[in-house]
Amino acid sequence: MRLKRSRLRQYYHRKKTVKKDKEGGTSEEFDPALPFCAEVWPAGGKLQCEIYGERLPYIRNVRIDGGYRIQSDARGILHYVCGDLDLVEGDGVCLYVPGDSEPDYRIIAIRPYRFLKLEVEKRR
Repeated sequence: MRLKRSRLRQYYHRKKTVKKDKEGGTSEEFDPALPFCAEVWPAGGKLQCEIYGERLPYIRNVRIDGGYRIQSDARGILHYVCGDLDLVEGDGVCLYVPGDSEPDYRIIAIRPYRFLKLEVEKRR
């Protein structure tokens, strides 16, 4: 089974890095954007409604086109590698903004089905 080409669009992934300043405070910074093709639709259904509740209007499902592999790093964090993309929960995704701006969504869940499925939430 393949994804329908008419529903695929190009979006951008931006890897999150956490920086510490001299006083010990942390801030998020995002690496340059990498493009990927995916299908996006609003979250819905009984299960997602139970999981996210009132946050449901701010959640989108993203199904990525292409194969992937799962790798673990030294800290035990799972990385989902799709070609040049290295996806981790917490990274940024540009769905409705250009790739050179701050991401408007962040990855909250990665589901490794036949196609890699992400659940992303609007950043505030």
